Amino acid sequence: MSEPGFLVLDHRSLSVVLLWFLIYCVAIGQQTPAAPDTQLSSARSLFKQGKFQEAAAAYRAIIEKDNSSAQAYAGLVQSYLKADDVPAADDASNQALRTLPHAAILHAVRGDVYFRQGLLPEAETEYRAGLELDKNCARAALGLGKIYSAVADSEHAKEYFAKAHQLDPDDGDALYRWAVLLAYPQSADELEKHLSEYHSSPQEEHREREFIGLVRGIADRQVWVGPETIKATEIHLETLSPRPGTVAGLGVRVKFPNSASATLLLDTGATWMTIPQKLAEKIGARKISSYASEGVGDTGPAGGYFAWVDQISVSGLEFHDCVVHVNTKNDASGVDGVTGANIFAKYRVTIHFPERKLTLEELPAPKLIEGDRIIPRTNGDSGSATFTFGHILLLHTSVNSTGSGLFVLDSGSNVSSISPQLAKRVGKLSQSHNHITGMSGAVSDVSVLPDVVLKFSSMGEPKRDLTAFDPQSLSQQLGTEVSGFIGFDVLSRMSVSINYRDGIVAFGH
Repeated sequence: MSEPGFLVLDHRSLSVVLLWFLIYCVAIGQQTPAAPDTQLSSARSLFKQGKFQEAAAAYRAIIEKDNSSAQAYAGLVQSYLKADDVPAADDASNQALRTLPHAAILHAVRGDVYFRQGLLPEAETEYRAGLELDKNCARAALGLGKIYSAVADSEHAKEYFAKAHQLDPDDGDALYRWAVLLAYPQSADELEKHLSEYHSSPQEEHREREFIGLVRGIADRQVWVGPETIKATEIHLETLSPRPGTVAGLGVRVKFPNSASATLLLDTGATWMTIPQKLAEKIGARKISSYASEGVGDTGPAGGYFAWVDQISVSGLEFHDCVVHVNTKNDASGVDGVTGANIFAKYRVTIHFPERKLTLEELPAPKLIEGDRIIPRTNGDSGSATFTFGHILLLHTSVNSTGSGLFVLDSGSNVSSISPQLAKRVGKLSQSHNHITGMSGAVSDVSVLPDVVLKFSSMGEPKRDLTAFDPQSLSQQLGTEVSGFIGFDVLSRMSVSINYRDGIVAFGH
């Protein structure tokens, strides 16, 4: 499928701003419930200032003097999570529950650790345990909101985020997630409040300012407005080969204003559209706000901005009030740009990879979540759970029947890959001489895991070698562990049906 020695794992922007706009992203800060203790107040102050390691040290000092403080344990765990020291958070939350097994807040923060580790069913169990112990536990309510969001149940997510904010107005995470779902302009005002009161690294605060700029730029306008109803529609796809011996994926023909057109890579791991600056200028795209896009690579964010395009036609299907990302850096992938499959989110999208076609149909009637548990839900008849983080679809994937993790459904990556952490648990890595490039440049540390069998649907998969690199940046953005990418090399023999509204993915031959 790919040219020896050169792999292109993503051609899209994994912008933190986009993720925040579409997935109620993980907020910058929060506090544990207030307590009239000088040391706790000092530790919380450090936390709000974004000094997470110093806050952790302050909470540890409290615990060393008094290990009965559930607030101190909760603050310690959350400080480690904000510093992205997941192993330390895991150890601290286990110790906390051994010491205070009936503290609701400690079950909630244990759920937060599980959520960050990609163990969402286990996270739900702990959030529910917290609410059973204390129906007014704000962190547990917030956690259930995150679970509902991950299974695309936005109404229940909104309900629990609002409940968490009402129970604890000083919890920054609850403030953020509640604010994102408010009507404009209150949403932007509350997000400004969060930015002013809860601090983090300069880079993260810059991203949050960019996100607020996007919210204010879009205001209350609907984006990517297509036909309300649609008859069964078939769209022809083209094989994209940017260089001899390399297949990047499948492309769709797109028409822009001023008689401009391009064939854009169809990418299930992207959102909206990404086009080069030269094309944006030709079609008269109007800038909304600046932002730095992030993806695979070691050279940092790529420059760019959001822009309005009045009308875009995708194989005859017209969309209005379109927001696109304009890439101001040269794209080494060799494709004209990217379109996310989620521009068709109002319809059921089926990509028939072998036949090189895409079909759109009316969505079925919504399915209600039944029973006491939210998770698991399944990929149609595949038996594998699907989780939605905005435009990102994560599939629970078994690897060699000895390990598992959450993998991104990513037709924009020409090869599939695995994180080194999971790879080391299921096999033995060897060094690779392949060169990997993505939106953020080249990846310096690349390995290979040979003879891997992936299981994410009812279809059998042959053994294959998987490239291994660390997707830590994406894991931090989503707030849950990403263990790999299911790329075009695997998907090319399948049909993939996506219901974005309900967060359901189904596979067929």
